Amino acid sequence: MVGTNEELSEEQIERFVGLFLQSVKDGTWKSQGWPEIWTDYAVSKLALNAYTMVLAKRYEGEGISVNSYCPGFTQTSMTQGQGSHTADEAAGVGARLLLLHPQQLPTAKFYIGLDPFVKSNL
Repeated sequence: MVGTNEELSEEQIERFVGLFLQSVKDGTWKSQGWPEIWTDYAVSKLALNAYTMVLAKRYEGEGISVNSYCPGFTQTSMTQGQGSHTADEAAGVGARLLLLHPQQLPTAKFYIGLDPFVKSNL
């Protein structure tokens, strides 16, 4: 995906994911430079974060906050029970963000970690 947030579209995201899926189907994903670790997770996370930006722009000024939240290294089956905190702790932060009034929560942000007010510069 190339361009600024202003230029980003659902169609671009769909093309990006489609390219990835086609390269997996063809068996060429490694040679085409896709991530080698947790490949499907990394690509889906990128698409989700990009779509967050599209929705945030679409609903700007309507009193709706659209953000992404990554709890960090969480104890789940994906991490084989490893992690710095439980899934319940991570869900609690997500719930606190969700319950904030839209005027208290900026839009188009990427929140990371267990402190709901820590934003990434991504």
